[in-house]
Amino acid sequence: MHINFPKLSQDTPTIGKGSQIKDTKFGKWIELGESNMIDNCTFGDYDYTGQYCFMQNTDLQKFDSIAAMVRIGPTNHPYDRAAQHIFAYNGAAYGFGPKDEEYLKHRKQIRTKIGNDVWIGHGVLILTGLTVGDGAVIGAGAVVTHDVEPYTIIGGVPGKKIKDRFPDEVKTDLTKIAWWDWSREKLEKYYLDFRLPIDEFIQKHIHD
Repeated sequence: MHINFPKLSQDTPTIGKGSQIKDTKFGKWIELGESNMIDNCTFGDYDYTGQYCFMQNTDLQKFDSIAAMVRIGPTNHPYDRAAQHIFAYNGAAYGFGPKDEEYLKHRKQIRTKIGNDVWIGHGVLILTGLTVGDGAVIGAGAVVTHDVEPYTIIGGVPGKKIKDRFPDEVKTDLTKIAWWDWSREKLEKYYLDFRLPIDEFIQKHIHD
């Protein structure tokens, strides 16, 4: 939630107070809310998050809108071993031996992927290793346990499809237009077109 929108920077991400960032790459026009914890992630251009978001091993495309208290890509514990507690594979804080580097490397390679123009509501949990397609909507409080198809609306625990945002032909046209890949100049030129009814937007840009 914004009380006042901050002035964002094209090249330097705007990072909220108390956020912790590790091994993460940012695109342009990025904003993170307060008290985010972001580990081993990539952000595309124009992504933003609300407050208290936790993300690990996640790749986000462009123009993603992420509300407060969202958790994406929580790492798993080795529940097939004698001990699943962190001391058994990363126990330096407890005074134990070296890390299990092989296990930790494998865990980082299990990526969660968020498409372009995805809206993720307040308090959503998206489990590790899943893919959320372009234009999807994840309703507040949902727990996403399976991949999400493009332009679908998901809600509930566990998350289930509620409906499609658009008919299939509109989904196909929007995917073809791929406005999220437009240059900054083209976005500025056609900025007001994003307020048009969807059929008018597609008619105008399907043959660009």
